[in-house]
Amino acid sequence: MWIATWCLGFVLFSCPNCLYVCIGRAAAQNKTNCDSQVTKSKPQNLTVANVTSRSITITWLAPKDGEDGITNYNLYYSYDNNTYARLLANTHIHTIVNLIPYTEYQVHIVAKCEQYIKSESSDTIIQYTDVDGPGPPIITNATCVPGTNGTSIFLQWTTPRLFYRSVDEYIIYVSDTSDIVKNFNISLPKDSINSNHNQYIVQNLTDNTMYELKINGATNSFLGNHLIEGEPSEPRSVYLHKDCDNDNTSKNNHNLIENTKSLLIGLCCVLGLLFIVAVVLFWQCHPVCRVYFHAAYYYLEDPPFVSHTVPTLPNSDWWKHKQESHVVTVDGFARHVANLHVDGDIGFSKEYEIIQEESMNFEFSTEASQLPENKSKNRYLNIVPYDHSRVKLHVNNMPGSHSDYINANYIDGFEKANAYIGTQGPLPSTIIDFWQMMWEQHVYVIVMITNLVERGRRKCDLYWPNEGLETYGFIQVKLLKEELMAMYTVRTFQVHHTRAKKKKNMPLGRTIYQYHYTNWPDHGTPDHPLPILSFVNKSAGANPADAGPIVVHCSAGVGRTGTYIVLDTMLKQIKSEKEVNIFDFLKHIRQQRNFLVQTEEQYIFIHDALLEAINCMYSSINRKTLTSYLQTDIADCKIASFATDFEKHYKMITSFVPQEYLLLSANKPFNRNKNRSQEFVPVENSRVHLTPKPGIEGSDYINASWIIGFKRLGEFIVTQHPLENTVLDFWQMLWDHNAQTVVILTDMSEDTDSLIKFWPMDSDTTLDSDNFKVKSVQEDKIGDDYETRDLVIQSVQDDFMLPVRLIHSKYSVRELSSLIKLLEIVQMWHLEYQNGPIVVVDKFGGTEAAIFCCLTTISKQLQHENVVDISLYAKLYHNQRPGIWKDIENYLLLYRALELMSGGSCFNILPSTSITSINNVANGSHSSLTLPNGNALSPNKQNGVLISQS
Repeated sequence: MWIATWCLGFVLFSCPNCLYVCIGRAAAQNKTNCDSQVTKSKPQNLTVANVTSRSITITWLAPKDGEDGITNYNLYYSYDNNTYARLLANTHIHTIVNLIPYTEYQVHIVAKCEQYIKSESSDTIIQYTDVDGPGPPIITNATCVPGTNGTSIFLQWTTPRLFYRSVDEYIIYVSDTSDIVKNFNISLPKDSINSNHNQYIVQNLTDNTMYELKINGATNSFLGNHLIEGEPSEPRSVYLHKDCDNDNTSKNNHNLIENTKSLLIGLCCVLGLLFIVAVVLFWQCHPVCRVYFHAAYYYLEDPPFVSHTVPTLPNSDWWKHKQESHVVTVDGFARHVANLHVDGDIGFSKEYEIIQEESMNFEFSTEASQLPENKSKNRYLNIVPYDHSRVKLHVNNMPGSHSDYINANYIDGFEKANAYIGTQGPLPSTIIDFWQMMWEQHVYVIVMITNLVERGRRKCDLYWPNEGLETYGFIQVKLLKEELMAMYTVRTFQVHHTRAKKKKNMPLGRTIYQYHYTNWPDHGTPDHPLPILSFVNKSAGANPADAGPIVVHCSAGVGRTGTYIVLDTMLKQIKSEKEVNIFDFLKHIRQQRNFLVQTEEQYIFIHDALLEAINCMYSSINRKTLTSYLQTDIADCKIASFATDFEKHYKMITSFVPQEYLLLSANKPFNRNKNRSQEFVPVENSRVHLTPKPGIEGSDYINASWIIGFKRLGEFIVTQHPLENTVLDFWQMLWDHNAQTVVILTDMSEDTDSLIKFWPMDSDTTLDSDNFKVKSVQEDKIGDDYETRDLVIQSVQDDFMLPVRLIHSKYSVRELSSLIKLLEIVQMWHLEYQNGPIVVVDKFGGTEAAIFCCLTTISKQLQHENVVDISLYAKLYHNQRPGIWKDIENYLLLYRALELMSGGSCFNILPSTSITSINNVANGSHSSLTLPNGNALSPNKQNGVLISQS
């Protein structure tokens, strides 16, 4: 073996070229035909497709000679004499990331076949990246402005150290320290931008409030028309009160402050040093000093308070000691609310100001909240419980458990003392305390009115198990069920004490329901009170008669919490006493927990919501009483009563008239030709947006509206039958929003010229867009009444495909038996595709589509909750797409369908041709009416109101 090796070495040493010959022949045997296939010409059409501050997306085409043999591409980009290379797959699009904002880059690519075989370099493109947002400014001064009674803040800050190109605007964010956030987006004059002495006075604030201020710099995009916001400054807190003028008498000249700043800093340093030395000496020589110093430290960040003797709280039976001047009857409440709304809500402002002033004069102590061991248990410094009404925990032998404190207060309800517990959203350090309170107070219902994070700020910490079982101290909590609704979520927990002894014939532990409202806006109040009224009714109704208080919390436990408590109590007072007394009740409960109903906007919302309730706008029908409710007793004159209420309902659900600004997009000249009728157009806050096309005005518009369902906020999209110029927009909408089910309710024979077939007619034809193409797969029938078409929307850039099914009914929705069958067909198909909405099409995107959506929703509600809220959903649908209930017969059709779904036949006595006559009876224009079955209707003698039945 070694002899053969020696001979081979000798040959190669004597003839080194032989080595290359051998290697060359071996390579030639394994070499592909790449030399003949690969092109030596350059890649074509290197183009920038998209640019951000830190990325550039490029596209290109293969060389002229084709792609055969090309294995990958080399990408080269450079800036400031620095060049970087990337090896790419055989693709034609790539995004270069981690770039520097506002920097010029040079980019080119080279096609590559095998090692050492390359094409010519493509043309080089030069591209700037966009600017990025500036760094954080530094707030140098934030003080109360003298002479404004504590309603203005003087703010001064420096220009950010880091910014790209320029700082074009500043945006000042002002928020109070609870869960209500107010934003003032302010653009400063151009002459103050980029100055190191930027200043502004924030006005129209509220006195006796702690505010937090942040400032963001912003830069105009270098490549677009938008503004790019930067990092926020460190927050600065300012406590405003009416006497702050006196605190600032020595600071009324801001220039003087700047001139003396250095001197003050120097003096403070000297005094501080002396103080530290003195404290250290006392600390070492006197142990008592350490105790008092430690206690005083924890009071530095809090607003000043004075300890008082705890007063005697007024009687909790407030409803027996009400001031007659503030009691409003149900019949007079509409006039009362209208009077408060005049002159820019001046009446509300006066009432709320009285409540605020009285609350500020309370001298109730909050000593427990200020103890060193309790201070960290408060989410906000100024939201602390009064001592006389606070909830006290039992002190147990848990490690670290040596305090009875939790930030929570008992709050009275109607004819029931301590009906509620108002508390803050639990902190990580108070979750164990929270569940201990649930157990000790015999709680069955928790009402949560906040999301865990809102506007990027932590509002509440997760205090329940996401799944399975968790133990909090001695309390074990198991999540049994979680039901997600459109506006709220209901969670069911099994809770028990790990050290509790099981009693004979008694279950171990108990079931607690958490009603979590998820659609309250980040700040302000909900768009419409109906969902809140429904939520209050369901959550409060879930509390057993022998249960403990309902625990209500938001973030701070005062604003939304107080709104819920006032609404529930007033609804009970309306039902029991036929009167309302919001003013006195709020004054009363403000003596039990501070700042309840924290803003004037919430105070107004309570009045408007109760007015909706009084006007019959919330009327649930329970499954147990559904049959008796629908099967109207002729002898009892209930049909006339129903007709009276029915007409009132119809007027209320169609009362909303959108202002011009809500129809802005639909009325723009370049969008008007996309509407079949200006009578049915989307309002801004519920319209469906398309992905906009650069440089094309109105390319984000389609005549389509989001519609709420039972489980999801955007369960449906209601739209018109596409026009010739909107067919691709329709398919773009399905593509953008992952919609896979389309229900077509259009009668295609009605208008064959304008009601076009907007889908490919066979598998050989396609609809082509810039980003996708639509192909037909197959057609089928379900019986003789329904046609289905399966299609796919396929991306032109990758392999992604979206399957879509069109379900077309040949019957009108007024054929109720066919409509109900259609509901079942659609739901059976759509169960497999729950990610996207159901798109419902009729000629104008109006009544037929709304009826389909509403019946789908109330049928699910009846199945899951055993109640139906027809007027609630009808009102919400009208608000989301005004005009859909064109006449009262459309509304009656919902009740007819409900009757048919429940197996009744009572509405057969109310044919559509008789509804006008019934209305006349309700209005007193006839003394009686003979129905088709021979029975007679008498005029209603009562002011009938549809009230929730149980």
